[in-house]
Amino acid sequence: MFNLGHNLYMIISAIITIAVLILLSRFAKEQRHKDFALKFFAVLTVVIHYSSVYVSFFQTGTPEVGVSMILPNYPCNVAMWLLLITAFMKNKNGKAFKLLAEMTFYLGVVGGILGVVVNESYASTPTFTDYEVLKGMLSHSTMLIGVLFLLVGNYIRIRVDNMVSIFSVLVLLLIDGGIIIGICKLTGYDAAELNPMYLIEKPFEDLAWLNTGTIGLISLAVGILITVTYEQIALKEEERWYTVLKNKYEERHQR
Repeated sequence: MFNLGHNLYMIISAIITIAVLILLSRFAKEQRHKDFALKFFAVLTVVIHYSSVYVSFFQTGTPEVGVSMILPNYPCNVAMWLLLITAFMKNKNGKAFKLLAEMTFYLGVVGGILGVVVNESYASTPTFTDYEVLKGMLSHSTMLIGVLFLLVGNYIRIRVDNMVSIFSVLVLLLIDGGIIIGICKLTGYDAAELNPMYLIEKPFEDLAWLNTGTIGLISLAVGILITVTYEQIALKEEERWYTVLKNKYEERHQR
């Protein structure tokens, strides 16, 4: 972890991500072009994620299937599927799309960055010659481009009301982890081996205080900080959350 190869990958990945987003913002002006770009990176992420099955088959004759290919065991897996669903939704102007797109953006940004910076597979096998490790890094990078394009492509906007989506995605992760644990109990499989959504064991042994609950609270706190700060900097006072709430309150009491 954080050796020369890893550091170079993070730098190159960041440069490519920024360059691709700049190119898309300049040349993908029409909605159909934006939708195609979103679908492209959503599908590419899934293809890369599952590509190791075919690589292992042609290399050894036996396909290796990881748990994340069978179950959405980690937040990044959920973000990947949310991106795919969001990209192929036909009505991109409805409330359902707004909610899912915001959920995808926040979960995908956090999951994508962590997947590149503190990738578990790379930590255990710090080499890019192992395709399982390489595809794990690449899929997080392509997913990060896709979820960031939700913002760059104006599919979503950063507002304080995004907190509803952030809270919703945290609930979704808890439900997802609970369902997987339930399946393990029904089948007699040891759920601790999967540790879905880190609900059984802490993600980092050295940080005993960092568990699923504290991660959720930190996420909510950071979300509030980011959205409030953004509105204060980027929006006029009449567009900020407290002014909007004040106006709605006054309108109700004037009726």
